[in-house]
Amino acid sequence: MADRIVNMVDGRVISDVLVQEAATITEFLQRNELFKNLSAGTLAEVADKVALERFAAGDVVIRQGDPGDKLYVIRSGKAEVHVTKDGQTRQVATLGPGDFFGEAALISGEPRNATVRAGEPLEVYTLGKDDFKRVIDASPPFRDVLRRVLFARQ
Repeated sequence: MADRIVNMVDGRVISDVLVQEAATITEFLQRNELFKNLSAGTLAEVADKVALERFAAGDVVIRQGDPGDKLYVIRSGKAEVHVTKDGQTRQVATLGPGDFFGEAALISGEPRNATVRAGEPLEVYTLGKDDFKRVIDASPPFRDVLRRVLFARQ
């Protein structure tokens, strides 16, 4: 039977695999425009709260008209953004690693304004609505970047 290396964190035993995964997530977030100005504590909290989700090419990640429940940050792959208006659907953007989507519905409380589909195998980090709102409240730089992005996307 193989031995497993473990660490104590906040009184809990966690494996080195999880510690390495948290470090990888933190590094990724630090390089991202949206998260790079967060304090170390807030960044660590976000890294602890995000989940990794995978989608096959063609899978719908979010659907226009659905309620917003998560922020998505692309780790790898490409996503296609489609908007349907007056019965016509058109692709309005292609997003890649480091890009994010889903923020508009979280901020406004309105339904999703676009459908996002995996253009190829896609890995995204997701942050739930409540955790997203906590980061907004805790970080003026985060809010400022979001405002700039929302303005640019309109």
